[in-house]
Amino acid sequence: MNDEKIFVGRRDEIEQFKKALERPRGEAVVVVGQAGMGKTFLVNKMAEIAETYPGLKCGWVRYEVTPTDSVDSTMALMMDNAFEAANTKPGSFDNVPERKRQWLALLKLAKLVPAGKWIGKALGEKTERLVELLKSLRRDPAKDTRQQFLERLGLISKRLPKNGRAVFIVDPEKYMQKESDQSWAIVVRDLPKKVKLVFAQRPEDVLVESETFGGLGNVVRIPERRLDVLSEAEVEELVNCRRENLRVEISDLREVLNRYKGHPYAIGAALDLVEAGTELEELPKKGEPIRFAELQWKRVCDDGGDGAIELFEAYAILEVGVPDDVAEAVSSLKPAKRKAVLAGKFLAGLLREEGYGRRIYHTILADYILGQIGEKEKEEYRGRAVSVYREKLRKAKKEQIKPDALAAERLAEHVLAAEGEDAFVYAFGNECYPALNRLGLLDTAIGLSEQALSVVRKDSQEEMAVLGNLGVIYQMKGKLNKAEQMHIRSLEIAERLGLLEGMANQYGNLGVIYQMRGELDKAVQMIKNSLEINERLGQNLGMAKSYGNLGLIYLTTRDLDSAERMVKNSLEINERFRFWEGLAGDYGNLGMIYGMRNNLEKAEQLHKKALEVNEKLGRLEGIANQCGNLGVVYQKRCELDRSEQMHKKSLEIHEQLGLQEGMANDHGNLGVIYKQRGDVKKAREYWEKARELYKRIGMPREVKEVEGWIEGI
Repeated sequence: MNDEKIFVGRRDEIEQFKKALERPRGEAVVVVGQAGMGKTFLVNKMAEIAETYPGLKCGWVRYEVTPTDSVDSTMALMMDNAFEAANTKPGSFDNVPERKRQWLALLKLAKLVPAGKWIGKALGEKTERLVELLKSLRRDPAKDTRQQFLERLGLISKRLPKNGRAVFIVDPEKYMQKESDQSWAIVVRDLPKKVKLVFAQRPEDVLVESETFGGLGNVVRIPERRLDVLSEAEVEELVNCRRENLRVEISDLREVLNRYKGHPYAIGAALDLVEAGTELEELPKKGEPIRFAELQWKRVCDDGGDGAIELFEAYAILEVGVPDDVAEAVSSLKPAKRKAVLAGKFLAGLLREEGYGRRIYHTILADYILGQIGEKEKEEYRGRAVSVYREKLRKAKKEQIKPDALAAERLAEHVLAAEGEDAFVYAFGNECYPALNRLGLLDTAIGLSEQALSVVRKDSQEEMAVLGNLGVIYQMKGKLNKAEQMHIRSLEIAERLGLLEGMANQYGNLGVIYQMRGELDKAVQMIKNSLEINERLGQNLGMAKSYGNLGLIYLTTRDLDSAERMVKNSLEINERFRFWEGLAGDYGNLGMIYGMRNNLEKAEQLHKKALEVNEKLGRLEGIANQCGNLGVVYQKRCELDRSEQMHKKSLEIHEQLGLQEGMANDHGNLGVIYKQRGDVKKAREYWEKARELYKRIGMPREVKEVEGWIEGI
């Protein structure tokens, strides 16, 4: 229940885990037990054992997954946390969540961050090499998540000492999604050496029942059947360890505890309640977990009053670990009041650190509390949850800062519970979807999109919008065929319903896909279709986008006069209506046109103007693109150091955003710089990386161009 809880028993299970830990092969350890049997307590003990195991150097990180978390979103979160922990600045580490501390300890062990200070030379390696290693931890949202996850585990495994181990605990808050066993099986099958994945599962859970997962040769089930109750000797040991804080006759206590037949949740809750002052005669007559949850809740109400009731009801509604400010907003408690409620050992012990903050320590208690809340109160709490998450996303959008990941992930779920399916679809599409895209949480966005598709009416405007958004996500992931399918389905619905604006949007999206594939004739036709509809509707923003996209295609074909005409058409609209994002793109596109005409002074002026607008808007993608464009100008002037600086800044941002086309362009341009310097080896390395990226996202024309460069050296 809390960090001070005493662990007894489970000796056979611990010995099995120690043997698994000693084996260097990559393994999955599955801990099986009914709710309340102490799975979480046991897997946490396993982590503690690993950390101090003689002869081994182990690091561990713990994750709790909810029914809405997919395997890919869980793996993506793990990779993002690793990168964030590795890049935590000196002096700020005292304020980071516990999970990042766990990651940092593991990364230090694997020599992926310095053992001492964060900046400077680390363990004899050059700083430049360390920086490259840290960059390699960054997740690319457009690349296959499971493959990246295995690559990161492989990097950690390779960097760990011979006696090193990396332990990752995955503990479902209730249950895993159906078919998640197939994805985990793919990963476990290829687990690198020295990596252990520990899963807590109920007997009916997906990994336990899966023949695919269970049939793998590197899956160890602990115990072979399921966790049993504590023996009389183990209960006695626990009582003896805690007896100095138990103000009752121990013989009387033993008699009461015998009723519970060694049930871990019942025994632990009973001892906590007695230590907090509950009389023995008040304890339940039988060991049913629900009766203890009932008594724990009564104690919360009696000891903490209204403040405690509101706080714990808020935690029950929120379900996952949340920061203190979210708990305060949903409970309507001031920070001082929340701290006062949790000042006592018993109430504080009913919470534990998890994810982004704290949550109720066990789902048995959380579910019981949830069942005690009236429908009107639930509506109020959920409304507050919606408000706090919505405000976090609105603030990020208004101030052009990084969106709050927890809000982006959880807002739609609370809207669904509070306002219904239609509101859920709207909140996801208009609030969560843009934030998730910006954060690179594309797997979460896909999961919520599929959930939205399951509730929208077929052939409706809402289905059209969700499909269109899914197409954009798949395009970002480099899955152009899948993206094309989504946009075509969305277009078909728009045509059936006669929704001209929807048709224009999907024609435009299809044009971008065909342009990326190098199918320029098809791209031009799609964008002209979009332009025609936007002109008919008087949609100025849509018209500007269409002109701009046509300008880019003509730029690709070196038809500079047509490109300039289209971009200036776009510029005229964007200036008239002050569409700043479009203006930034137009300035940059005109800069490229002047650059191709070798009017480098004019090109530089336009790119700097575009960069200035993007910086004011806080648009990282635009900043990266203009840095890259300036790098091209400086390269043409043979100002190679300035050019390299710009391209590396562009690459860093593109990697952060997971934009593969931008990353490919940056690698190609850096290769050109090194070729000019006469460093053929370095040029080849950059060009081969560019070729790999272009191939991955299906851009054959660019692949052919880069291959020509490689063959020419």
